[in-house]
Amino acid sequence: MMLFIAGMITSTVLSSTMARYTDEFSGGDRALIAAWNMGARGEDDIAGEFYNKGFTFNLFESKTVQPMDYGEKSFTFRGGGSDVAIAYNVEMNAADLLQLTTEEVKAIIAGEMDKDVFAPFIFKITAELNEGAACEVPVIFSPYDEASPYYETGWFRPKDIEFDEDGYFSIFEGTPVFPPGSNDEVTITVAWQWNTSFYVNDTGIPAVTAPNHVPADPSTGSEGAFPPYYQAAYDQYYGSGGLLEQYEAAQNALEQYFEVHGSPNENGNWPSHSAPCPLSDAEHHAHYNAIFDPVEQQAFLSTHGGIMDPGGGIIWTEHAMFCTADHFAEYSVLEAAADKALQACRTSLLQAYDDYDTFAADALAAGEVATVLFRISGEQVAPR
Repeated sequence: MMLFIAGMITSTVLSSTMARYTDEFSGGDRALIAAWNMGARGEDDIAGEFYNKGFTFNLFESKTVQPMDYGEKSFTFRGGGSDVAIAYNVEMNAADLLQLTTEEVKAIIAGEMDKDVFAPFIFKITAELNEGAACEVPVIFSPYDEASPYYETGWFRPKDIEFDEDGYFSIFEGTPVFPPGSNDEVTITVAWQWNTSFYVNDTGIPAVTAPNHVPADPSTGSEGAFPPYYQAAYDQYYGSGGLLEQYEAAQNALEQYFEVHGSPNENGNWPSHSAPCPLSDAEHHAHYNAIFDPVEQQAFLSTHGGIMDPGGGIIWTEHAMFCTADHFAEYSVLEAAADKALQACRTSLLQAYDDYDTFAADALAAGEVATVLFRISGEQVAPR
């Protein structure tokens, strides 16, 4: 369940054509070119250096990303004291992290056929200005309204975004501006997670439909070995009294039944056999004391391993009896319980997470690289 996410995430800084002004002087005209100094840098670039052609932004740290991984990276850009006001924008492209199934190839999730799978990444973008900045902090967009479970969490799924024809969308609401001469710096931090809890409800499988709706949980801190959303499903499956323990107990009950009663012959008949007497000592005493005929009492003692204690009372030893149980009925009940427990494991939330993650990891790995791009652009604001 591993895949490689693009090592160096390419990013660009684009600027508009240089602003041109004309002042009139006696004796002739001279064209003055306004200074344009917009630039950007990633947190891995040389400290203090800003670039106007491109910058380093290695979102996934050039590592092989696995299910439940998470991280964050930042980049900074500025107007650089340009002579003109700059309307700026940051656009994101996560088109490689969308639907992984096709009309021909669907997924099996917790036993349910024909399910769609998306690359289960979520992102959270924040913006801040340097200390003492005069500009207003740009407002980060959200694709959700109050009806969405993701509203105001800051996290979003690429599948919920409306892209342009090149796969880009703006991360801002409105159009923020650097005023002329501004040296303010904007730092954008991009947090990411492989988080299937934001996607598994879309499958509509029994493990997540009412009353089993799964809250999307972006938290990563946990007392267990996994993020909380997965840890809950893991504990449900592997914990004390959990689904796996229930299945093993049901299987053990079947095996113990066969050990005691054997199994049907090829002709379908259960063979005649003896089995340990199911009566307790108290039940033996009760049955014995209910018999008034001394001959019958002696026969009961002989049949049930009863030994008269010289000191008084009866000692009941272990003994077997000819088994008269309805073996097929008893076996059917045990088999149904084992089948039900096995089905609960196969349709569990943990199985759903694992199936979803495995399909996504295999599909992404088949493409070798998935790219996330950020593009910064600036445009001169015409003076009034």
